[in-house]
Amino acid sequence: MNNTGNDAGVTGLLVDEHKIVLARLMAFETALDAFDLEQIHATIRFFDEQVVLHRRKEEEVLFPAMKKHLGTEDGPIQCMLAEHQDEQEKIRKIRSLLEGNPGPTSRSAIVKAGRYILDLLRIHIVKEDNILFPIAESVLTDEEKKEVLARMKAIGFCNTECGG
Repeated sequence: MNNTGNDAGVTGLLVDEHKIVLARLMAFETALDAFDLEQIHATIRFFDEQVVLHRRKEEEVLFPAMKKHLGTEDGPIQCMLAEHQDEQEKIRKIRSLLEGNPGPTSRSAIVKAGRYILDLLRIHIVKEDNILFPIAESVLTDEEKKEVLARMKAIGFCNTECGG
């Protein structure tokens, strides 16, 4: 993945990062199935160190630029923000449950929260890639797109190296 965003408009960088997240979600699903604590921890680190950069690009840069055109009332941006909060809440829950040596009850709760994240993010990414990002490409001016892309690149890139 090139992580430049140049070949797919202002949202190309985010779509590239979604591919990285989806690949990590496949590994997370395997880790949950086997209850592989090392890989579950690695996925939580990935969220803490990498997905946070992706989320910042959306929440601090893209969404505010789009709100200038779409408003701040209920709509696709507010839906995505609510899903970001939901995801973060489940990550916090898993992180808390991983402390110490998880017993059977904690293991069950970790798997349940993990599967919830898998479902939430897979659907979330489809909505962003196929609904929200095309809206961004159509409403932002060329000048806004250049500014948004530069600001997103300054935040840094989500990559596959975190957590193995």
